[in-house]
Amino acid sequence: MHRPRLLTPALTFTALFAASSLASAQAPPAEITFTEALQRATSAPTTVRVALARAQVSQAQIGSAEAAYYPSVSLNVTPSLRYSESPPFVEVLPRQTTVNVSVPASARASMTLYDFGRTSNNVHAAERGASASREDTRAAVVQAIAAVATSYLTVLSDREAIAAVRATIAQREAHLRIAEGLVTIGTRPPIDRLRATVDLDVSRLDLTTQEAREQSDRAALASALGIDPTREVNITPVDDSALEVDDDPTRAAEAAVTNRAEFRAARERLAQTEAQLAATRSGRNPILAVQGDGAIQYTAALEGNAPSGISQSAAATLVLNWPIFDPTVRANIRVAEANVTVARENLTAQTLQVRTAAVQAAISARSARLALEQSERLAAGAAATLDSATGRYQSGAAPLLELIDAQAAD
Repeated sequence: MHRPRLLTPALTFTALFAASSLASAQAPPAEITFTEALQRATSAPTTVRVALARAQVSQAQIGSAEAAYYPSVSLNVTPSLRYSESPPFVEVLPRQTTVNVSVPASARASMTLYDFGRTSNNVHAAERGASASREDTRAAVVQAIAAVATSYLTVLSDREAIAAVRATIAQREAHLRIAEGLVTIGTRPPIDRLRATVDLDVSRLDLTTQEAREQSDRAALASALGIDPTREVNITPVDDSALEVDDDPTRAAEAAVTNRAEFRAARERLAQTEAQLAATRSGRNPILAVQGDGAIQYTAALEGNAPSGISQSAAATLVLNWPIFDPTVRANIRVAEANVTVARENLTAQTLQVRTAAVQAAISARSARLALEQSERLAAGAAATLDSATGRYQSGAAPLLELIDAQAAD
């Protein structure tokens, strides 16, 4: 009798090893393999695209922090037209009218010479934030791969379960025919035929339920692949060698701390908050800057005796700004210190969570492997018992209950 292989969610963690060098996704074919499904999971899901966009935002924030290293220049031009009219000092003289055009322009350039670590710490914090975002992207990819692997193996398990139920239906149809023949010749009571009919109806109901579950799981797989869940996705069986994994809990815990992107992201977040704290504390330090101003003005008299010509001026200033007392800086320092504490506790919690998940996965994988080996041995014995019970019942030497028990064990 055909029976499903034991597929557990613990084995899906092997997808993390199988997908380390996969390329970008492509449109899913009518038939998709396990490796192709993992390949698509690296970029197709929405969660991965969102993580990539956030990483781009974090990368752009580095340039925003580095802008403080460069000078800033502003230009101001305010052209004007002025008309004035005044009465003469002597009544017989004409009124005095003046019309002139003025085009003043001014420029200011300023640059921070030294801010005692404020800008450098802000840049360092932005760099650590960008690194953490990249690790978040890797974590999103791993999670997407795990979701696809779980859905893929679940659909395979559903299809093998359907095949097993169909085999059971075939067996119970044969048993019903045997029971009908024995009842007809009078060697078995009519209750045997009724029980065989009920068993067959139960198996058919199981088949309907299992087929509905397979359709639901197939839609979940399509969603994990980032495609329309109404689209048909045909999958192929997985080679058992693709699911091999080291199930030693100690080695799994150490490998998780080294390789898991979530843990690396938590470390980068801690480094980011520490850099932000240093930048906030540097707000109590002085800032040395240089500032240059220049102005030029052109004036032309269109009417009257107003002066015409060009005038210009320039000045350079060295500025030292030292916030002796600023309650805002003190409050921001306390907030930054609290953020460092939170990030440090998150790192500790992430370490424990990652190690625990790795140990549990290794134990589950080992238990699944041992259970599979034991199940294969039990299946061989149950199949032999069912064959014997079927023969005994067909010959009239065994009751129907013995056959039912053998079917349940199988």
